[in-house]
Amino acid sequence: MNDLLDHLDTSAAARDLAPVEEGLPADCNTRDVLDLYRRSADPRVAPAIFRHAADLRDRHVGRSPWWSAGVSAIVPCELEPLCTYCTFFSRKAVATSDIVSAVRAIADLGIRHLHLSGGTRLPVKGEPISGYDRYLVDLVVAIRDAADVEIEVNVGPSLTRGGVRALKELGVAAVTSSLEVLNAELFAAFKPGDSLKGRIRLMELCEEEGMPIRSMMLVGLGETDADRIDHLLFLRRFSMLRHLRLSRYMPFPGTASGGVRCSPWPVARLTAIARLLYPTLDLGLAAGNDPDDMALWWLAGGGNQVIGATASMKDPRGKAGGEARAIPVGERVVVHDNMARVTRYLGELGLTPSFAPQSS
Repeated sequence: MNDLLDHLDTSAAARDLAPVEEGLPADCNTRDVLDLYRRSADPRVAPAIFRHAADLRDRHVGRSPWWSAGVSAIVPCELEPLCTYCTFFSRKAVATSDIVSAVRAIADLGIRHLHLSGGTRLPVKGEPISGYDRYLVDLVVAIRDAADVEIEVNVGPSLTRGGVRALKELGVAAVTSSLEVLNAELFAAFKPGDSLKGRIRLMELCEEEGMPIRSMMLVGLGETDADRIDHLLFLRRFSMLRHLRLSRYMPFPGTASGGVRCSPWPVARLTAIARLLYPTLDLGLAAGNDPDDMALWWLAGGGNQVIGATASMKDPRGKAGGEARAIPVGERVVVHDNMARVTRYLGELGLTPSFAPQSS
């Protein structure tokens, strides 16, 4: 740890040092990592930390961004009360045929990787198959019959061990459990109907069943610097963790949580620290970020998955925003294709996105 800290200063000699081979050591403690994160707030220090993080990314996961896509609001959220900052939930069920139509349209763009996300139905204690186990299994089978895509799922802590096991047998690429904020008091305040223990337990089930894990940190809810570093270090217990996404908190109109949007600066700094802790991890951007955040994310060691298209079953006929191209699919579904904008932004960084990870 001391060797790395010694390297990360602003002297001319430090800028010429060879990068640290494997990032932060396994026995690094909260105090040292927290100190490094706090030092990264200084714009004179951050470039050295970012450079080390980006070099780890280049050597372990490559410099080739690759396309993914998302289909959201696939199942209703049954939490009571709802999370205070969420506008992505739907209380209505959606036809499987509409989800399949969206997936087909996304596959027609050439994208072969997508994540399905929806609301939470907490499993019933004592029932081996409950929550959204059966629904997701049936949905994955329907999608597989219609399109050749790699599927990841995110329905909060809605899966039992049986559900995780069944999805693994179907070849689902990963299950998401977004802890969002590990501070239990903040979690309870912002997500009063949800279960932090349930989300952690889902990660434990995935670990035990050998199912790859995706997770997410929400930055800017009011957590301290120490909370953020504790969260990153907590994730080290999960050897099946494959993808961590970082989200800028954004107070959406009509929600109860209020507050102000998180700056991109702490997200970029956390991305760099996460890369130093997890050299081989895919570090992505999540809701609350947009393509304008990609340059800083990339410089800080982020990569390599980028979102090229989305579809929301909450408002399947909704209008595409910004530069996204709206692709009507049947009478109800619209896919929002943002590949042209993202390609342009990445091109200005000298990068060309592909349709599969570099290692595949």
